Amino acid sequence: MDQTVHIAQGLDAVGTTEAAQQTAALPATSILGIVGSHAGLMALEPQWRDLQANSQSATVFQSFEWVSSWSQVYIRDHNTAELHILTGYDRNKLVFVWPLMLVNKRGVRTLTWLTDPMGQYGDVLCAKGHSASLWISNSLLYLRRLKGFDLLRLRHVRKDSTLTTTAAHQLCDARLNERAPALDLTAFATEADYDNRYTGAQRKRRKKIRKSLEDMGTVAFNTIPPGSTADKAMALAIEEKNKWLAERGRLNRVLKCEGHMQFLRLLSRTGLETVVTELKAGDMPVSWEIGFRVNGCHYAYITSHVNALTDLSPGRLHMDLSQRACLAAGMKSFDLMLPYDAHKESWSSGTMATADYYLPFTKRGALAGHVYVRTVRPLLRSIYYRLPEWALKLINR
Repeated sequence: MDQTVHIAQGLDAVGTTEAAQQTAALPATSILGIVGSHAGLMALEPQWRDLQANSQSATVFQSFEWVSSWSQVYIRDHNTAELHILTGYDRNKLVFVWPLMLVNKRGVRTLTWLTDPMGQYGDVLCAKGHSASLWISNSLLYLRRLKGFDLLRLRHVRKDSTLTTTAAHQLCDARLNERAPALDLTAFATEADYDNRYTGAQRKRRKKIRKSLEDMGTVAFNTIPPGSTADKAMALAIEEKNKWLAERGRLNRVLKCEGHMQFLRLLSRTGLETVVTELKAGDMPVSWEIGFRVNGCHYAYITSHVNALTDLSPGRLHMDLSQRACLAAGMKSFDLMLPYDAHKESWSSGTMATADYYLPFTKRGALAGHVYVRTVRPLLRSIYYRLPEWALKLINR
């Protein structure tokens, strides 16, 4: 079927749980549905774009450009998941979207954020003037009625997201809290103000890095427009990042994901402001950043450098130049995203808390949620990040 849609009109507040019984009904003018195909997603484009421009909160990862590009690669071409995008209409106007997909994780049919793990932050889209809490409550009741799902699992939900501020109490806390660092660029009226944020030791460090690179040739920081040259730069950035991770015995699901470059190439041609920057020493590229800009926020999606030049720290100079470029472009925020790492501290002015949530729909889902998601996984993750490099390399052989 080209498009799978289930309709629940004026959904009644009837359910098997106390939370469901307390759920207020949607107005008779409201309709809940599910879009289950790439073609169905593409048909939503005009209204989705209107909604994201008028939503209570949205990041680049809920933009139509992001989700449609991802869907084309991983749903239409690779078919690794099933779309289950919850849509809410009021008087025939799209006012609510909960972008989800269905995956089978070790026999557990799990609803998770659409575009996971590429999407760094998950959230719903809800038009201003509409109750996100009401739409989310009825969506959860709707999913229970549809059946066919064991577990709802939502990673990386920001504390300032619509989902957290209106409906976190309806979900189970997975006890996996993180922090996303970001720099508030509105604190700097001029580049001189930005420069004043550095300590003397930090300025000395950056001058030393530049001097080392200048010994290799003239240092140049360039922004590469979308196209074949940018494609080559992104591919090289990912290749070098994977080398850097491999030397430290670490794996990254996003960077190793099949189809990642296909997704980035497609995304960079959608009209979403994709910023690929490259730092060169003479004719040699030494570092890169792949970023996206939406609503005054720059998302530093991937930062990378030539692994053989790690000791020179070209990435430090690159980050400085990238943040200065964002300031000059009028960006309000520079988001370094998850995970939180100590080296990001000098590039940020604060952090935003994130949390993981889940909700079981079946006994199998309850076992997976309560035992693995909330108990075992946080423990394993804590152990993993404390292991020395030799142990990580042994595990990842």
